[in-house]
Formats: sequence, structure tokens, C-alpha cells
Amino acid sequence: MFVPKAGGRNTRRRQRTSSDDSVKPPKAKRQRSVLRRPDESPSDTNLGRELAKLATPTAPNGDVVPTDQMNDLHLSTRVVKQGDGPGNNNEGTIVLSSTDFYTVDQLPSLPDQIRGLQSEPLKCFFGPGHDHALALTHSHAIVWPYSTPASSPSPSETFTVSIPDSCRDPKGAVPLGVLLSTATGDHPGLLVIIPSTGKVVYWETVSSAAALGLSRQKQNGIQGSTPGMLSGEYATEILNGEPSGIIVTFSSGRVAHITLRDPQGKPSVVVNFLRSTVGTGGGGIFGGIKSVFAGGSWRKEVTAVRAGGSHQRGQRDVIIATSAGLVEIWDTHWNHGNTLRKRYDLKDEILAALPEYHAQPTNDTELKVVDLAFSALQSSDDAVQLSDGSWRLFLVIRSPQWSETRALFVAQVHLSGNQSRVMSTHAVDLRHIPASQLETSKPKIFVPKPEETAFILIGQSLVILSLASVEETPSSQLLLDSNKLPLPFQDTIHLRSGTDHEILGSISEDQSNDSPCAACVLMLRNFGVIRVTVLPRPGTEQDVDEPQITAKHKLEQAVFFGTMAKNPLNLSSEGDLNFPPLEMEQASLEICRELLRSETRFIPTTAISLEQNLRLRAKALDDLASLLSRQGNPLNRPARWKLLWAAEKIAAQRAMWKIQEASQIKNGEEETFLGHVIGSMHDKFKTPINPQHGETDPVRQWFLRDSYRMEHVIPWIKNAIKLGRGNTSNPARALSEKILAASELFLAVTETAFRYRDEHVALYGLTGDFLEDGVLSGGYEDLPEFWTSRGVGYSEAGHLLDLELDSCRSWKNPASAADIPDAHVLNQVAKNSYRHLRVVGQMHLERTRWLSAQGDPKLMDESVSIEQAHVEDRKWQLFKLAGIDHLADAVELAESFRDMGALVELIIELQDQKASLHPRTDPQNDVSTNQTEIDADQLIAKYFDKFGDLWADAYFSRQIAMGYPGTLFTMRKYQPAVTRFLRSNPAYSRLSWINDVIGEDDYDSAAASLENLAIGSEEDLWSHRVEISLAKLGKLATQERMDSSVIASTLQEDVKRLEDYVVVDGIQDILYLHMEHILQGANDRKAELELVLSQYGEHIFDDRPSLHEILSDALSTLVDRQVVGADGLIDILTLVLDYGRYGQRDPSYLMALQRLIWRRCLIKDDWVARGKAAEGPNGSEYSSIADTALYRSLTACLEEPRNTGLHSMYKPLSPAEALMTDSDSDILVSRFRPEQKSRVASDLQTENDILRQCIDIGKLDFWFQNLRETAEVHISPPK
Repeated sequence: MFVPKAGGRNTRRRQRTSSDDSVKPPKAKRQRSVLRRPDESPSDTNLGRELAKLATPTAPNGDVVPTDQMNDLHLSTRVVKQGDGPGNNNEGTIVLSSTDFYTVDQLPSLPDQIRGLQSEPLKCFFGPGHDHALALTHSHAIVWPYSTPASSPSPSETFTVSIPDSCRDPKGAVPLGVLLSTATGDHPGLLVIIPSTGKVVYWETVSSAAALGLSRQKQNGIQGSTPGMLSGEYATEILNGEPSGIIVTFSSGRVAHITLRDPQGKPSVVVNFLRSTVGTGGGGIFGGIKSVFAGGSWRKEVTAVRAGGSHQRGQRDVIIATSAGLVEIWDTHWNHGNTLRKRYDLKDEILAALPEYHAQPTNDTELKVVDLAFSALQSSDDAVQLSDGSWRLFLVIRSPQWSETRALFVAQVHLSGNQSRVMSTHAVDLRHIPASQLETSKPKIFVPKPEETAFILIGQSLVILSLASVEETPSSQLLLDSNKLPLPFQDTIHLRSGTDHEILGSISEDQSNDSPCAACVLMLRNFGVIRVTVLPRPGTEQDVDEPQITAKHKLEQAVFFGTMAKNPLNLSSEGDLNFPPLEMEQASLEICRELLRSETRFIPTTAISLEQNLRLRAKALDDLASLLSRQGNPLNRPARWKLLWAAEKIAAQRAMWKIQEASQIKNGEEETFLGHVIGSMHDKFKTPINPQHGETDPVRQWFLRDSYRMEHVIPWIKNAIKLGRGNTSNPARALSEKILAASELFLAVTETAFRYRDEHVALYGLTGDFLEDGVLSGGYEDLPEFWTSRGVGYSEAGHLLDLELDSCRSWKNPASAADIPDAHVLNQVAKNSYRHLRVVGQMHLERTRWLSAQGDPKLMDESVSIEQAHVEDRKWQLFKLAGIDHLADAVELAESFRDMGALVELIIELQDQKASLHPRTDPQNDVSTNQTEIDADQLIAKYFDKFGDLWADAYFSRQIAMGYPGTLFTMRKYQPAVTRFLRSNPAYSRLSWINDVIGEDDYDSAAASLENLAIGSEEDLWSHRVEISLAKLGKLATQERMDSSVIASTLQEDVKRLEDYVVVDGIQDILYLHMEHILQGANDRKAELELVLSQYGEHIFDDRPSLHEILSDALSTLVDRQVVGADGLIDILTLVLDYGRYGQRDPSYLMALQRLIWRRCLIKDDWVARGKAAEGPNGSEYSSIADTALYRSLTACLEEPRNTGLHSMYKPLSPAEALMTDSDSDILVSRFRPEQKSRVASDLQTENDILRQCIDIGKLDFWFQNLRETAEVHISPPK
């Protein structure tokens, strides 16, 4: 760009230069600071003192903040290395956001003077092509190279220019300024305009302005003024229009042209408003009083003023657009003034190019142009029509449907001659921009070369829009007509809201040899300069669909950059993560997968320590979970658990790495145990190293690449002990050290995982899941297998625990000195065994619960078998732990496991140790852990309160099993528990009735216990009689205490029932005495039974074998002096003496027994033969029937005074009444074994058939009636 030197020759004789010359950056020249002399500090001058005030930041309350806090712009260190990516070659930049499509960097260069002005009114302007920035306050202008890598630019590169006092307006708006190119190519020039007064100050170079400022403040710069300013009018925007000059827009809508040279080329400031005589009668809409008041909305008409191309020396087109779609092309020259060249009304063309729905007019809103950008690239058509003028513009359009759709469009317009044509339109997605910004902020568009991307700044949001054209095809036309054409690529970068993050200035940077990518630069209050760089598109084919921002992109930005301290970008704003739940879930799991494998590009695997890598990966997972939680956690439950498991694995690895670092320090160059574990691990469980990629450390490789399969390290820790055994002078010491190392690693993995899960379950959105000590209590049905309790890992964890415990026990009593390990190692292994046993309990609960919830019978069976094996193994592991002087720890664990059996044994051991008077004799092998003394009695009391009957059952059962049942009767403190325990199990009835008497003073309950004992389980006849007698005494004692007649009546019935039992026992004694003479000749019990059966059972052996078997069992019980019972007595009496569950009170059963008794009595004699004998010549009817069983039974029953009741057992039954009914058979066989039932039923039916034969043939009905009458006469003879 051409700018003549002051005092030079006429510019019309100068060599012509192209318009691009003006945008070349000046070559920086190092020089001495002009702000101070060698012998004075900045505070020694008036300017220095003023700058010191400006440079001292203030706190919100107005207090002065120490100067050393000015540089506190703390951000997480994410410095982009040189060559890491396109456009990121500046050293020292801090990456604020990075995607596949763009990066956002903080440029490090920010002068200390600017850091101190962050709370003051401030504006920032950038010089195109200069790489310099300008910051303006009411009193000073500060210029610095914003692209330099230094965080604080050199004083020789930073210039502070004082605005003359006569030009300042402290109460007005902040001045507007622009940086200018210089002919020497050194530091840029500067022009400042005061908005409210229109005063202009121009410096040819900022370096000379700063130098003169020390001695000539009042005469500094070339000053000018704006003539003809209206009342209340002020400057709103300034534009570099070199080489023709500077363009300033005013609030009235007028546009002024400022030239910086007079016709002789000397520096001079001249301000002229653009005036037109085309179509307005002089002055146009942009000049003159008549023009100014021509319309009612004149203040809102001009929407954008931009510099166009330069077609000749000293000339520049200026393009002015109004909101109604009117565009004017002005020709400006530094010496020849300005003229209106072209005017176009684009409203109709733009409406025709918009989608039909958006082009429909409304009552409230019309089409509105809100901004424009000039296209510096010219097509071949433009070159042909260059003589008549050709321009290409990018217009930002607000559609007529704005109030409903909030839709913006970017229209590319071609202006040529008198014609205008809309070449393309691109819709802008504004859904993610707050409505308040859309209403109050005016969009501003930047289209840097190569004009493939547009930056649209709306309030605190920057929209990145691809300008790629959609190929015209029938399908694309159909989509366009139906308003379904996919949007081009675009994304929105949100800055944090509020004045603390105000955008102070902005500019675009073209793609060039020095800058391979187009970019947009923003100056932010309280932060500095950021650059948004667009990366090259991955594809070049026209028919390839535009790439789109996915949920993964947004999540990555929010996770890896959104949590950086003081990051001005709002990467998790409302709407940014408004994706379908399934897409959010897939994206989250993919990010998680990359973190576990160290495949994410946001966390380096080299150049940082492994601890830093693990910490960053852990933080990323936590940040991801926190972000999802704020979004309502759209992930399903299994996906949330997968994220939590991933975080657990990283946390476990961090714990392992701490052990690894300590081992490296201790062992030096010697291989650590973890290195040995990873080295011995099978290749399918780890990622091999690739030396060609610089991978030389297998341990580091495992930490980086194999976090996702952490579960495999658990079994290999145990296996490494076996694989690592070798010859050594002290094998016990070597083995103990390996066991200790394995124990430490195992606990680092498992304890950390369970603890992390317990502490972070809510963070990962699992608030509905209840965890106890890191173990999920329920809800395993839809979850994959937990990594902390895989089958092999769970099994090997138990084996490692057994190895620790067994080794400690063997080392405690070594066979020789060579078998003694280091005492410290032994103590530590013993301590770890306690923790190890706790972890195995957690793993067990988790595994069995998961197996049981899967619904697979095979897995459920595995759960049952694991549970049984674990309970048994755990008991012995607790005992072993107690045996290595960790009894208190064993008690604590048994208590936490709620293992009452083991806990009772340990408490008894504790009592024994307390009672023992033998102290330890070998302190050298003492591996105690200095545990606090515990009192067994206190623990027992505690467990009765804590566990209740669960503890009481185990404790009392152990006392009985040890042979100390009397202990229960002395524990009066726990009397209720003792009573519940003894009454809960019939087996304890012999103790229960004693406790009821001496502990509860409850004779009625004691009687009930004795009765139940006698009837339910007592077999010895003498004991049975004693228990019944004691029960009777209990009832009688209870009766004495009762006053109620109803209760007394009930007790009388109970006593009568007990007396009946005594009567039955008496009958059994009578039967035994009846048979005792037969037993005297027998040698043994078998012979006694054979003699009895031969005497009383031969008659039913052949025809009723099952009844013979029943009789044999009953007689055997009788001979052994055991309780036969009512049923057995009936069998004996009816089968032996030719006469059952008498104790049963079921009427149907009693009736069946009564019929059985009379049926057997009736068929005892041969009634056919009896009848023939009575009819014979020598027969006597009385003599023939007097010796029958029926007659004797009738006589005995009729003599019994209790035979009068309707349901009396002594009431005789007729033959017809004694016949067996259908239900009698089922009732009578119910008391026999299954294999006996069918045979017994058959024999009973045989008896019934015999009775029918006696009735039909033997005329038993006649004989029964006759015998009954005879018996009645015999008992009560007629008087």
C-alpha cells in the first residue's frame, strides 16, 4: 500500500504500487526504550507516574492490588509444541480449545501496561497485516506486536502514546483509533479520533510519537477536527481505507473520509463527509442537512462501511450498506476527494434467494442487512468486467421471519455494472446463542482469505461457518425447495458472559505464506488476545458431505478445555450438548475408551511424566462425569457404571505407580516387582512395546495402553511370586519380600478401586444405587461383570491371602535361622493380611451377588458353591489371622462379615487368652501389631445389642456344644435372649423347661415344654413318665396361681389329658408284665423279640404279612422299654390279644380306630363253626359263646361306666358299623412309611372282607345282638 513521505515529490510521479503493499508487516527493529533515560525510572517523569497509576490494577473494592499479581492469568499448561499441528507454530501459545476443524489459542503477548488497564474503559484495534494491536484509553494509546511469543513484549516493541490533553474527553466514549502503514516499513503509524468532538490526532510512527511524548506532550502529533458535526453526533466506527485515507462512521449515519496528506504530500489531517448528488438533489443520504433529515429512521440506516479494492495509486473503494439492502460504492482518493460510483438495491434479489418460508414478509419485520464483508478474491467473470466495476460482497441478512425463526443468512452477492446477482446463501444456526445476545448485539462478519470460512461475531459468541457451495443436483434442488437442505459446517464458540470477558476488539487474518490458515483474532478484557484458527478441511471432493460437529467434539472441548482455570471460553454452555441421549452415550464411552488406551490427542504420552499423564486422564474422566451430571446424565445405567469402572482403573493405576516409584528409588537399577509382574504377564494381556516408536519401557507402556484391562493384573500378581522364585542365600527373606510386594500391589489395586467407587458413585450419576463399603447392594441384573471380582482374579486373591497367612504362621515358629525373614517385613505382611481379608470379603459379596442376579442356572449354582466355600475358608483365614497375633483384627473382621460362628470362636479364644497366665517367651518372633486391649465381656454385651438373636444363637449353641449348658442359666443379664433361644428349637426342650422355671418363673410354659418333649421326641418310657408327671405338676402349680375360673377349667382339661398319657404308659407296663415270663428264656434282645413274635404273631404271618411287620415293630419297642404310644398299643392289643394313635384327638381318626378295634374283635372267632356247635345235640349256646372275644369285650365295655356317651370309645359297634369305610383305609395307613402303605392297605381290606363273610355266612349280626343281650343280663340280672 502506498503512503507518500512527508515533503517528497508529487505523488503522481511516484512509481505505482499494488494495494497489497500496504498489508506487509513492518520489520521490527530493536531499539532502546524511549520511555526512560538510562538514569531514570518510569516514575521519575510525569508520563511515567501516570503510566504507573494505569499499570497498577485495582481490586473490586478500589484497593490497590500488589503489582506482582498483575500477571496472574492462571491457566492449565497446554502449550502447543512447535510443529504439533497446522497453524500452531507460535511458541508459547496456550490452547484454549482444539477440534478437528479449528483451534483457539491464547497469544502470550500482552504488555504489562494492558494488564493494568483491564478494569478501565478500553478499546482495542488491530492493524491488518501489521501483527500489531492498539489499545486505547481516554488518555493513552498502547501499541504492541500481539503475535510475538513473549508473554511480555520487549519495551523496544511496546509503545505508549499520550493523547494530547487538549483532545481528551474523559467523560465521553473511549477514542477510536487505527494503525497505519509506513513507507519505511518500520513501526506503524497511528490515528486517533475523539468520538464526541471529532478531534483527530495523527502520528506518522508510534515510535516517534512515544519519543516525542517525553518532551513535547502538548505538541505531539498532527491534529485536525471534523467540521460540521451535528449536535449529539459522535463517531461510532473507524476503518483503515489506505491508501486513500481513513473512513469514519458517525451515529447519524454519515460517513467521513480523512486524508493524511496535503497535495504536496506533507502530513496533514483533513476530514470530509461523503457527499453525493446522485438522485438526492445534492448530498445523498450520507451527506448534507437535507439528506440527514430526509427520513424518520436515518440514525439506523447505515449498517456497515467496509473498504473495497484499490484499482489505482492512492485510491480505495468504500462500500456502504444500509439495513434496507441498499449498497453504495464510493471511490475515494487521498488527493482527489470522493465520489459515489454505484448504487444497488439488493432487497428483491436477496428475498428471491432465501428459502420460501424465510422470505415471506411479516407486519413487524422486514428483510434487514446487518453487516457485510468485502471479497478480496475476484473470479474470472470479475476480471472481464473490471473496467465497468465488479464487486463481490458477503452480506449478513436477517430474514423477515426473524421474530419467529431467529434465522440469519450469509448471502454472497456479485455486483457488476448495473446488475446484481446473489450467488449463494448460507443459513446460520443460532439455536445455541442466547436470545438476549441476538436481540441486543449486532452481528459482525469476517471472511478472511481464501474465503472458505466466515466468522460471525454475535455478542459473546463466534460462529464459524463454512462457505462451501452445495453442488447443484436434482436432489439438492429438491431438498432446497422443501427447506431440508443440510446446513453447511458451522460451530459456535461461546465466550463467558459479563463485562469481565468483554470483547474489546476483533479482526480476521488471511491465509498466507506466514499464516497457513485463516483466523479470527479477539481481544478480551481481563484476559488478552485469542486467535481462532480454521484448520484445512480433510476432504476436497465437491460431493463429499460437509463435516459436522458431533457430541464427541463438544464433550471433548468441555472436558479437556472447559475446566481450565480462567478459560474465557464457555465450552459447556446451554444447548452445546443438546444431542440425542444415544449419541451422548456413544460419545462418552468413546472418550472413555480413548482415555483408557491413551489414544486421545489431548493428553500427551510423551514429554510429561507418567504421574502427570495418569493425573490428567483421571481428571478428564471426573470432569466428563461432572459435565454429564450437569446435563441431567443422559447415559443409561450400564454406561454410567462403565465410566465409573474406567475411573476406578485409572485411580488404581495411580496408586500402583506410587509403589513403583518408591520401589525404583529403593532398588535402583534392579527390576521392581511390578516390572517382574508385567514381564511375566502373557502377551495377550498387555500391549507389546515398539522400539521403532521409541517405546523402551514395558512398565510405562502398560500404564499408558492397558488401563482398560486392569483386571488381568490381579491374578498375575500372585503368579509372579511363583515365577519369581530362585536360588538365594536366604530364601525366606527373598520370598517374604516378594509376598510383601505382591500384597502391596494387590491392595493398591483393590482397595483404591473400592474406595474410589464408594466416594464417587454420586459423581457418576449413580445416586440410586446403594453401596456399602464400595460393594453394590443390589441391581446387578443389567450390569456386565465387575472388573474387581472377575472369576480368576477372585480365586487368585484368595490364594494370595492363604499364602500370606500360611507364610506368617510358618515364619512365626521357624525351623532354622535361615527361615526367619526380616521382622519388619513379617509385621507388614501380617498387617496387610488383615486388609487383604477385608478386600476378599468385598470381592466375594460382589461376585456372588452378580452371579445370582444373572438368571443363568449355571451361574446361580456357581454362586451357591462359592458362598459355601468362602464361608468355610473365611473361618479358617480368620483363625489363622488370630494365630499370627492379630486376634483383635480377626474379631473386627468377623464382626464386619457378620460371621457369628467364627466370631464366637474368636471371642472364646480371647477369653482363653485373658484367663491364661502364660506370657509370651520369645519376643523376637512377636509379630503383634500393638493392638488395643479388648475386653471379651464388653464385646459379648456389644454383640447382643448389635446382632441380637443372630449372635445369641451362635453363642449359646457353642456353649451347649462345649458341654456347658448350665452357663446359659447363669447369664441373667441376657435372660430374654436365653429364653428365645431355648424355645426356638424343640431340641433344647430339656433345657428350656428348666429355664422357664428358674429363669422365667413360668410353670405353664415349663409344662408345655415338658409335654412337647415327652410326646414329640422322648423315647425312653421312664423318662416319658417323669416328663409327663413334671408337666402335670407344672399345670397344677399354674392352677394355684390363677384366679380365673375359665383358665382353671382349661388347666383342668390339660391335667386330665396328661393323666391320660400316664394311663397309656400304665397299659404299656401291664403289657410288658404280661409278656415278661416269655422273655426270661431269651439270651439277647433278638431272641426276646423272636420268642414274643412266635407266641403272639404267628396267626397273622401268612395271610396278613404287613400287619405282622407292624406288630413286630410295636413289640420290639415294647420289649426295649421305649414309648410305644397309643397307636402301637392298639396294634398290639388288637393283633396279639385279638385289640392306635390314642393321643390323637381327630374324631375321624378316632372313629377309624374304634371301627378297627371292633372289626378285629368281631373276626377273632370262627362264627360259622360256632353256629354249628351251638346247633349240635351236645351243644350249649352259652358255653359256645361265653369264651368268645366278642362276648368278653362286650361284657368289659358294658361294665365300664364311661360307655354311655354318644362318642364314647367304650360304646360297642355292630358288625355293620365296624365295616371299614373308604376313608378309613387312607386314615389308618397314613402313619406308616411310604413303602408300607400299599401292603398295609391290602391287609386291612382283607380284614374287612373277612368281616363281610362273617356277616353273610356266619350270621354275625344275629350273634352280636344275642351276645349283647346276654352280656347285659349277665351284668344286670333281672330282679
